[in-house]
Amino acid sequence: MSWRADQVKEYYDRVVIVFIHEVGVYGTVDTMGAFASVVKYTTKDGVDHEEILDNDDFSIVDEIVFQHFEEE
Repeated sequence: MSWRADQVKEYYDRVVIVFIHEVGVYGTVDTMGAFASVVKYTTKDGVDHEEILDNDDFSIVDEIVFQHFEEE
């Protein structure tokens, strides 16, 4: 391992895209739980929501992973 590898920190951000059945819009999961999750979404009339939804109330459609490198 080089001396440079000790100075670089690597971490990942994960964004889970979901479709919310009841309102018919897409959103993102802020916190994923075993039975319920915190989901953020915007309704068609432009109102932002952040709610706890049962995991059965939405379907995961995609997952985006961002890889970050940070020098210390």
